[in-house]
Amino acid sequence: MKNCPQCGQARIGEEFKCPTCDVFYSQLDELLFEEQQRLERDTLAGAIKRIRAATDRKQAMKQELAALWRKTPLRTKIVLWTVIAFLFVLIVPVI
Repeated sequence: MKNCPQCGQARIGEEFKCPTCDVFYSQLDELLFEEQQRLERDTLAGAIKRIRAATDRKQAMKQELAALWRKTPLRTKIVLWTVIAFLFVLIVPVI
């Protein structure tokens, strides 16, 4: 679609929404926009963007790590703690 269905303004580039009235150009564009938002929310690249855009990057990094840890399955957490424990035993000599 070349123009906005509501206000008729010409489409600029690969935008999904009209910049003046904030209406999606088509249903496909709406689906693509939602998919893009989901990818930015759930990927490492999206997390890095959020951290870099934050005013307090240290706090943003803590929040992202906490969210990552909450999403990690229990089985994976157990494996990680086991590996850390074995590395600790190998590195730190037992006196």
